[in-house]
Amino acid sequence: MTKSEIKIEDYNPEWSIIFKELKHVIEAELDDLLLSIEHVGSTSVNNLSAKPIIDLDLVIDNRDMLPKVIQRLEKLGYYHEGDLGIEGREAFGRKDHFTPWHGEKKSG
Repeated sequence: MTKSEIKIEDYNPEWSIIFKELKHVIEAELDDLLLSIEHVGSTSVNNLSAKPIIDLDLVIDNRDMLPKVIQRLEKLGYYHEGDLGIEGREAFGRKDHFTPWHGEKKSG
């Protein structure tokens, strides 16, 4: 699949399990900085076809915590994309499009 192609899949009940695994890994690294981690986007809706990408919202108390959040997410293989044009939002991605849900950490 190229970057410009969009893949839509039938609903997969594994998506909620993957979210829980991701949440566990992220909480282990950032728990003292987070108010909550929410499963958002189309994969969070039961029986809805979706792009097979698990979207998360990480909720922090204030923006002063953001540098620490960025640093710790980078340890898990995420990179900061800025607000992508939406004030008050910060986006993150993965270089390899794979998310760690069993605690693996990638270097470099």
